[in-house]
Amino acid sequence: MEYSGGDIRRLGERIVQNKGEIGSKDLELLQNYRKSFTEPLTESFNSLTQIKNKVDRQGIIAFRLKRIKTIINKVLRKPDMQLNRMGDIAGIRIIVRTEIQLYKLLDLIINNFEISGKIRDYCKNPKPIGYKGIHIYVKDTRKNKRIEVQLRTIENHNWATLVEITDVLYDTRLKELGYKNNLELGKFHGLISRDIDLTTEQAEHIYNVLNKYNYITKLSRVFRNNNNEVKKQWINVKPRSRYFLIESSLNSVPKLEGFTDYFKAEEEYFKRYKEDQEALIVLTAIHKPSFEQISIAYANYILSYHKFMDDIEAILRELAIEALEVNKKSRFRKIFKTYEELQANAIFQIFTSAEEIFINQSAENKLILSSNKRISTKKQKELRKQIELELRRKGQSHAVFIKKILELEGNKTFWNIRNRKFLNKHSKRVKKRLQALTVEFTTSNSA
Repeated sequence: MEYSGGDIRRLGERIVQNKGEIGSKDLELLQNYRKSFTEPLTESFNSLTQIKNKVDRQGIIAFRLKRIKTIINKVLRKPDMQLNRMGDIAGIRIIVRTEIQLYKLLDLIINNFEISGKIRDYCKNPKPIGYKGIHIYVKDTRKNKRIEVQLRTIENHNWATLVEITDVLYDTRLKELGYKNNLELGKFHGLISRDIDLTTEQAEHIYNVLNKYNYITKLSRVFRNNNNEVKKQWINVKPRSRYFLIESSLNSVPKLEGFTDYFKAEEEYFKRYKEDQEALIVLTAIHKPSFEQISIAYANYILSYHKFMDDIEAILRELAIEALEVNKKSRFRKIFKTYEELQANAIFQIFTSAEEIFINQSAENKLILSSNKRISTKKQKELRKQIELELRRKGQSHAVFIKKILELEGNKTFWNIRNRKFLNKHSKRVKKRLQALTVEFTTSNSA
């Protein structure tokens, strides 16, 4: 289908006039316009991969074409913007470990690409809701296409994907609309993005959001439900797959499919979009992909793990201690129950940390771990040792927390039998979970 810049501009105008409704002919036109970015996007991705490797070989680089639904929403949100001038149809994201690496990467990109437009440094000037990162546009001179490149540290990226996970869990639009979409959740994410110690009022807001939205429990259960099933799908991905379709839903396990051919993957994406225009589907490419990389890069689609679950533990412990210090026993019990849910999720992650392993079944004192290939005796020993070490560390950390709580018992007269019974009951349950189970390995025929 031949088209001009004017055709695409008028397409955007029709999308606005029709309030997002789009006929089959216009949908084909929009899809062809998206696909016209494929070649320059791929070439830029290959060049940026080499630059990324000079800065951080462990860094993650991925690309995607903007989802059709997201393009339509952006046109509706910014009706004065011409669709043919939308700068982020094609995007590349690079995630590195430190801010020093981030700025080194930025300098190399500036020196090796033609830069188009303004560089937006949200690390120096974060967005009000807390987003940090650097956005820069590189230009493909042959096709005259702009490619948006997002640079993030792993910490920046973890925060950004948590916002998107919140949007999925609670049907919000914080990523697009920021604070004004949901003031409570907006402020919550703004606070956890900060590098400063929290005030009492700020910590109170975090606790209130966690409690009101049942945030940790909901997140934990979604993650545990998805981890096993998505990992089984990953194990079935062909080794040479580089392109991935990920379809996410709060009500069902995410679908992950690998492709060795980009155009076949794009064809499948368009087919699924036409079947369900509300489906949350992304097509991405990752350099030298692994399950860990794709889980980090697309945590908001995979919904099986997020670093927040580790980071929030310290905040929960602090809130629990503070509740006891001011004699808020009911609040302490609520926080400790949330902490227990967090521990259950952490233990599940310990047992499934190896990429090729998933939990096949469990009984009271036995856990059967499976793989789609035979696990050597040596590998089984290594995995057992790793699991036992991580469980021991978790148990020691839990013991330190309980010790601090019991120290308050000796200093406070408010401690009562009900609190003692509650703590014993829940602490014993956590300790029991932290004891190394008998682990068996088996080869799964269904993986």
